[in-house]
Amino acid sequence: MKKLKTLYSKNGVRFALHTSFYLAILITLFLMYGFHTANTGNYIYNDF
Repeated sequence: MKKLKTLYSKNGVRFALHTSFYLAILITLFLMYGFHTANTGNYIYNDF
């Protein structure tokens, strides 16, 4: 456990872990809701 705390205290390791964690969340959301729904909404300023 002490080795993990020492490893986590390094900035590079912490950055890599946080980046991979948030990327996993983002990929999971894309897989849940799909890529095709990102541009299907109406643009509010089309009539101007």
